[in-house]
Amino acid sequence: MVGTYSLHTALALDGLATLRRASMNIIDRYLWKSVLVGLAMAWFALTLLVVFFDFIGESGDLNENYNSLQAFIFLLYSIPSRLYELFPTSMLIGTLLGLGTLAANSEFIAMRAAGISVGNIIFSVLKVGVILVGLVFLMGEYVVPKADLAGRNFKSSLSNKNIVMTQGASLWIKDQNRIIHIGQVWSEDKLTDVTIYTLKSDYSGLESQTHVETITSSDQGWEMSATTEQTFSKAGVDTQFLEKKVDANLLNPKFISIASVQPEQLSISELSELIEYQQSNNLNTDKLKLAYWKRFSAPFSALVMLFLAMPFLFGSQRGGGAGQRVFIGIIAGIAFFLINKVLNQLGSVYGVTPLLSAFSPALIFLGISIITLQRIR
Repeated sequence: MVGTYSLHTALALDGLATLRRASMNIIDRYLWKSVLVGLAMAWFALTLLVVFFDFIGESGDLNENYNSLQAFIFLLYSIPSRLYELFPTSMLIGTLLGLGTLAANSEFIAMRAAGISVGNIIFSVLKVGVILVGLVFLMGEYVVPKADLAGRNFKSSLSNKNIVMTQGASLWIKDQNRIIHIGQVWSEDKLTDVTIYTLKSDYSGLESQTHVETITSSDQGWEMSATTEQTFSKAGVDTQFLEKKVDANLLNPKFISIASVQPEQLSISELSELIEYQQSNNLNTDKLKLAYWKRFSAPFSALVMLFLAMPFLFGSQRGGGAGQRVFIGIIAGIAFFLINKVLNQLGSVYGVTPLLSAFSPALIFLGISIITLQRIR
C-alpha cells in the first residue's frame, strides 16, 4: 500500500509539474505578444515623431540642388539610426502600453492567485527583452553604420558629384585632374594614409603618384608628413621623399567636413581600431572609449527600461488607466535620456572613467527599479 501510494503521489506531482510547464508556456506567449504589440506601437510612434521633426530641420537646407523629396529620401536612410536610439525609451513605453491592459483587467492578480509569482512574470518578460536587445544590438553594429554612410553619400552627392565615402571613414575625391584617396579621416584636421593620383592634362595616363602618411591642418595650410612622390615619364620613374611639406591648396576643407564622422556613428570594430591607433600615438581616447562602452550600455539600458516598467504595472493595479501609465513612462524615459546625456558629459569634463560614465545612468535606474519593486512585493 505504501509503495502504491508513493507511486500515485509521484505521478500526481509529475502531472502537476507538466501542467505548470504548459501553463507557463501559454503565459509566456501571452505576455510576449502583449509586449511586442506595445513595443511596435510605441517604437513606430516615437520614430515617426522624431523623423517628422528631422524633416522640419532639413527644410532649412532646401535649395535648387536639394528638394523636399530628396530630403525625405535622406531621412529614410536615418531611420535605422533613429530606431536604435529610441529603442530603450520605446521599450519602457511599449511595455507599459502592452502590459497595462493586463494590469488594468487584474490579470496579473489572477496569475499570482494561480501560483505564478512576480518574479516568474518578470523573468518571462525579460526573456523576450533579451532576444529583442540582441537583434537591436546587431542592427546597431551592422545596419546603422552602413545606412548612415549611404545617407551621407546620397546627400553629399547632391551638392558635389566628385566625393564618395566608403566604409571605415575612407574617402575618394576627384579634383580636376587629381584623384585623392584618403585611407582614414580621423577629424577635420587630421588625415592618414593619403594617396594622390595626378593625371596628365589630356587624361592620357598617370603623371605622378604621391603617398602621404599623415596630413594635418595648420595655419599655413595642409602639412604633409613622410611624403613619397613618384613622377612618371618616358625616362622612367623619379622617386622623391620629403619629411615635411606644406600645401595650402591640397584639399577643400568642405570635403573633409562632409566625411568626418562622430564616434557614435562607427561600429565597435572601427572604434576599437581608432582607440588602438590613438593610444599608440599618445592621443586622448576618452571620447572614443565613451562611445565604445555606450554601444554596450545601450542594450543594457533597454533591459533596465523593461525592468523599470514592472513597478508601475504591479503598483497601479487598483487605479489609474493606460494613459496615466504611458504618461509616467514618457516622463521616466525623458528623465533617463536627460540624465544619461548629463552624466556622460560630466564624465568627459571631470575625467570620470568612460566605462563608469556609460553605465552609471542605467545602473542608477536599475537600483531605483529594484528598490521600488521590493517595496511593492
